[in-house]
Amino acid sequence: MEEETIKQKQIQAAVRCDVGQLRKINQDTVFCSLEPVGVLPNLFIVADGMGGHKAGDTASAEAVRCFVEYIETHSTQVDDIVTLLHLALEEANRYVFYLAQQSEEYQGMGTTFVAVTICGSSLYCINVGDSRLYQMNRAGQRPMSMERVTRDHSLVEILLEQGMITEEEARVHPQKNMITRAVGIEETVEIDDYHLNIEDLVRVLLCSDGLTNMVSDLEIMSILSDKSSVEETATRLVQTANENGGKDNISVIVIDFTGEVSDQNA
Repeated sequence: MEEETIKQKQIQAAVRCDVGQLRKINQDTVFCSLEPVGVLPNLFIVADGMGGHKAGDTASAEAVRCFVEYIETHSTQVDDIVTLLHLALEEANRYVFYLAQQSEEYQGMGTTFVAVTICGSSLYCINVGDSRLYQMNRAGQRPMSMERVTRDHSLVEILLEQGMITEEEARVHPQKNMITRAVGIEETVEIDDYHLNIEDLVRVLLCSDGLTNMVSDLEIMSILSDKSSVEETATRLVQTANENGGKDNISVIVIDFTGEVSDQNA
């Protein structure tokens, strides 16, 4: 299991990336930095690759590498953070699509992609596929709560939105792994973006579906809301997924908001 803990004054982050109980190859790729990446003061990414024997891990690794490289080399050319994130992922999409055309072994490969950067009091997120971002809100007039921020690009999400299945049915649906949007599948990709104010947040979680297919939202909320350290929380999430079957690779990034937030943006 890959393990990493990153700390700075305002936030802490812990990373776990595990192959799971049944898979021989880990097709997930994670990236975490509290050091600046281009103009971004930090960057967090989870990508869950799909494809043949080596195609999935190639798709996720190359998408992340290309995305980060674009941020590092083009930051000064783009004024808006959301635009920069979109342009970087569009470039990564084109590159993975190009690779897939060059080798029969890579044909049809693709990857999910969820990325977050925290600038001042704002959290910016982009998403393609069914890897997710969750937010844990501070207790106020109501108890502490957890909400899913991102929308899955999947057949099951469509069925849920149409009221044709329940949340519990979605977790065991035979087509739950059929995604409708991924990086690298087509020459262009539609990207969702989100903007959160972090002042009311306690934690956020980025994860692949290797976690959410094995651990219910209620269990995830219970683990996130526990007062354990960020390292222990990330480890417990992966352990719980493995204890429940670990049928896929499991990647989590847990980010804690622990101090005063600077008003200075990147």
